Amino acid sequence: MVLLSSCSSISQSTNPEKRYIGKLNYSQNNLVSNFIVKIYVFTEHTIIQVSKPILGNLLKIKFSQDNGIIIDQKIDSDYLTLFDNFNKNEYSYFFNSCFNYLDIDKNEFKITKNNIELKCKYEGLETFSVFFIENDTFLINGILKRE
Repeated sequence: MVLLSSCSSISQSTNPEKRYIGKLNYSQNNLVSNFIVKIYVFTEHTIIQVSKPILGNLLKIKFSQDNGIIIDQKIDSDYLTLFDNFNKNEYSYFFNSCFNYLDIDKNEFKITKNNIELKCKYEGLETFSVFFIENDTFLINGILKRE
């Protein structure tokens, strides 16, 4: 009897994070941009990597229960203001609820504060839609699928 296994399948089973990939649309003032997003969900923190097709990595955001939001690049202060509307506990609770507890029975989670809504919706096995909406001024929405 011969048993074959792949190193990647063995290491993947011991890897504690969940990985998601998807596309996001950003709309503001009749301008629309498309981005590719990868999300790594660990027990202690969530890392979001946002890239634009052809241009490569543009932004890496880390949400941590202990440290709050850490952004690896300088970004426009208007975008930072968006992140400031929710505190680190609210972001942690949002990501934890979205990626660990949504299913066919409890299929939507959202938090609203200062006319900004963060929403995650279960769309099927390992697939979620996400929304980040500010009072009709801007909208970020897309679909994430577990890798």
